[in-house]
Amino acid sequence: MNHIDRVRRSVPEGTLIRGIHPAIYLYERGKKRPVTDTETFHSYRLNAEGIVILEESVLEEMETGTPVNIYGDFRTNSPATLLVKSSGSEIYLWTDGLLHPIASGEIYDRLRFHYSSVVTLPDELIAFLPEGDPIHDATLLTHSLVNGRVYSAPNGLIYYGERNKLRKIEGPSVFSFYRWRVEEIVHLTREEFNHCRLGEPIL
Repeated sequence: MNHIDRVRRSVPEGTLIRGIHPAIYLYERGKKRPVTDTETFHSYRLNAEGIVILEESVLEEMETGTPVNIYGDFRTNSPATLLVKSSGSEIYLWTDGLLHPIASGEIYDRLRFHYSSVVTLPDELIAFLPEGDPIHDATLLTHSLVNGRVYSAPNGLIYYGERNKLRKIEGPSVFSFYRWRVEEIVHLTREEFNHCRLGEPIL
């Protein structure tokens, strides 16, 4: 595997990326999805501090996916994983084409979600989108990982949740390169960690 392929395969899903040019992309399912404009960037509460700069040669080799756009079909044009709400107080995790109600404030806090990331959608859109299982205290044991979270194992090793697998983050320099923060880490119990499958490490 050459350098470009190795870097491309290592990029975690959900990462905001750019090269030497100002165009910003959201990396999902092995493709770079162009973020169409600043209105879309801010409407989806994307974080400028999380943008990772890659070599232009790596970006050029990535396949281009569906643009991220605030207009059009939400299911196609939105980020694959997103915190959303309607005019009410209930918050959902939109992931893999389903709305998952977050069952309690305790699990919301434990998963290190932040209200500043919650996107308000029209009530009629929330009512239209298919609903999945609630995310509750036993979710990490009975269902699957929440994608896009940084996790710590009982032995202190740090992982990234992607496609229901844990990808080991290979050291502090990788952790810093992808702009993760210590306060975002979700601590797994031994039973939860043993329930998880492992994916390719992030180098």
